[in-house]
Amino acid sequence: MDFAKRMARTQNKLILMVWEEATQYPLPILIQVTNGKNVVLENLFESQELNQLMWEYFVPVKVDEVLYEDMYNEIKDKRSQAYINDFNDDSLKIMDANGNIIGTSGGYVELLNFTKFVLKYRLDTSYIKQEILNYNSKKDFYSTFYLASKYIDYSLLVNEKVRPEILKLSDIYFAEARAILEKDQALEDKTELTQRIQLTKLKQDLIKNKPRRALRQLKKIEEIEVAKVNKPLLSFLYYTSYRLLNDKENFQALEKEISLLNLKQAQLIVNLNR
Repeated sequence: MDFAKRMARTQNKLILMVWEEATQYPLPILIQVTNGKNVVLENLFESQELNQLMWEYFVPVKVDEVLYEDMYNEIKDKRSQAYINDFNDDSLKIMDANGNIIGTSGGYVELLNFTKFVLKYRLDTSYIKQEILNYNSKKDFYSTFYLASKYIDYSLLVNEKVRPEILKLSDIYFAEARAILEKDQALEDKTELTQRIQLTKLKQDLIKNKPRRALRQLKKIEEIEVAKVNKPLLSFLYYTSYRLLNDKENFQALEKEISLLNLKQAQLIVNLNR
């Protein structure tokens, strides 16, 4: 698994993980061949051609059950029960380069459409490569927070079917950043950094086209003084919220305060929700 993580980082791919014992049972799948027809294969794990396909788009890894306890202890009390269930079951698991689950093939109740599965998750992660490398080089508040934030930005670039899962992945890193913030006595301005997490997470609501919810949260945050360093982000969130609501009077009043980079990102969010 450690080798798979290193490969994922260098090759800008996601990991396709499965428990080794699960591969001892046939996994029937549906694939679409070149003429557009659907073909059923009795067992994914016995197909040499699909094995090559998996290596083309992912870093596939079979994990021995003896490693289960160590891996479980890393996530125990840090993940939701739904996440733990995905970790425990025999599904194909798509993970990021740090081994966090993004999505799975689901239960074996229905025939897995492997073509759709590959098309959904064959992502190029070069956009977040530097943040992933920084996180692995030195796991502190800033590297963790910037990776979480970058995953939100990355969600704007991926296909819409996987976007909600990328946003959930960012929450894993935000939670980790909060935990580091609480424990690290050397960090100063903890109130300011906590506020920055709150504000950055509100970008998720805008991507999900929930500007009214974002505005309610922004007004609550403004009841407490907003740190000077966080005010550009605050303005961006207000501006984008008003853009989504087509409130010209309010967003035009803010336009001069928004950087060119943030104007482009706001436009991208608006375009996604049209």
